[in-house]
Amino acid sequence: MQLIIEESEKQLSFEEIEEFSNYFDKEIPLSFIDFYIKFNGGYPPENGEHNFFLLGGFNPIKYGDLTIEEIYTNLIDDFSNLKDMIPFAYDEGGNCFLLSLKNENYGEIYIWLMDEKELVLVSESFDSFINKL
Repeated sequence: MQLIIEESEKQLSFEEIEEFSNYFDKEIPLSFIDFYIKFNGGYPPENGEHNFFLLGGFNPIKYGDLTIEEIYTNLIDDFSNLKDMIPFAYDEGGNCFLLSLKNENYGEIYIWLMDEKELVLVSESFDSFINKL
């Protein structure tokens, strides 16, 4: 089954992807980069029956109202423990999905539960996360 994402922002150039990678100054998993080359943010279809994570949508790298870099800056200002974690998506309750670039859990996907201020593992990799959608 192929993933369908609606209302993705303008497609990113190679230079924009490279600039994004340099911003985090860590190697970003290729599956994540491949996804963002195809979809720069967007939403799963509203009639999506298989929304395993109650995903609200993906944050764009560039363009759109609120980019990953803007969200990241706001998050780490308040929660320094989220440094080196890319806020790439959100659920229907406003919680944030994060891709870890930290050495101890590199590539794992977490959800930051805003009300509880708690980080919970949801997937061992970005590929696995996408496959569950």
